[in-house]
Amino acid sequence: MTFPTAQVLDEGLHRLRHTGPEHTGTLTNHGPMAAEALIALGRPDEVEPWLTRYLPQLDDRPAPVRPVDRTAWREALGDVRRVTDWQLHFDVELAGGDWLATATTWWSRLLPGVAAGATHGIIRTSHALRSMAEHPSDERRRELAAALAYWAARYATLPGDPAPTGRLEPRRAVHTLPLHPNGVHPGLIRDRLHSLGAVPGFPAALGGLRPPASPESGMAELVETFAELLITHGRRWPTAFVHAVTAPVAAGSVLHLLPEDLRRRTHDSLWHLGAGLYTVHAPAAATRRLPPGHPPDPVDLTDRAIANGDEHAVKLTEACLRAYGTTGNPVLLHAADAGLALLPEEE
Repeated sequence: MTFPTAQVLDEGLHRLRHTGPEHTGTLTNHGPMAAEALIALGRPDEVEPWLTRYLPQLDDRPAPVRPVDRTAWREALGDVRRVTDWQLHFDVELAGGDWLATATTWWSRLLPGVAAGATHGIIRTSHALRSMAEHPSDERRRELAAALAYWAARYATLPGDPAPTGRLEPRRAVHTLPLHPNGVHPGLIRDRLHSLGAVPGFPAALGGLRPPASPESGMAELVETFAELLITHGRRWPTAFVHAVTAPVAAGSVLHLLPEDLRRRTHDSLWHLGAGLYTVHAPAAATRRLPPGHPPDPVDLTDRAIANGDEHAVKLTEACLRAYGTTGNPVLLHAADAGLALLPEEE
């Protein structure tokens, strides 16, 4: 990343620094993630106008409640009222010593709560961590603190042990997962994930996945599997199936910054997350086949994402093109194409 492009992101983050992690009730603030994604798409010129359109809908960061206790921090997990307390805590934690070691320690601590913010805890942290690693700055350090704070404040676990112990590749393992017996739960994605406790066969089915040859190859397989499911199952609830793609791509983009054991745990947690999203959203899916023929051009997909303007459309396109650049699998381009046709999701 060149310095002028890095400066674009820092300026965008500066404009967002006083905004809260959610708005309009409980919707996630996508500003920092979308700004970083636009730059990754090679369109830094779009960051300023996109943020100008997006900023008016955001809320201010809430007031602090009380400091997070360094020795009893677990009591503040999952309490969204404490999000600013968490941010102030991480501002201090990341300012001293080795910021990457600190971020890695907290990644490990927060990973069991991978469902935080309907996947956005780990996604926002991944965007912040990779941008900080590329070009450290005060604005990026502050954004990393805000991302970790959101993960901690919305910390949410899922039922079952995600460690793969079976023999099935991801495409087959997904289709052994039980579907929610009561159909799609009303409310937000986080409410639906919480309803996984009502699916008795879910924990056992998780173990059907085979352990990956490596965390990196396993994450790539997860991305391709859920990209296919976005195409085949995503018409009714596209945003949920989009998250099943963007989460493993985002986390996969920072695996190289994590120690080996944590890479494997991260892969397992993203399988857990994607499996949960499938189980609670697939019951209402109107399925279709994978598209035949040549995939759309990446440049055209980028132009369409910018013209679409929806934050999920931008992030999905960046994620799919990032993954395509590594594996060359055309299903990733088809998934971006499908997402652009479905987003923004109708209320």
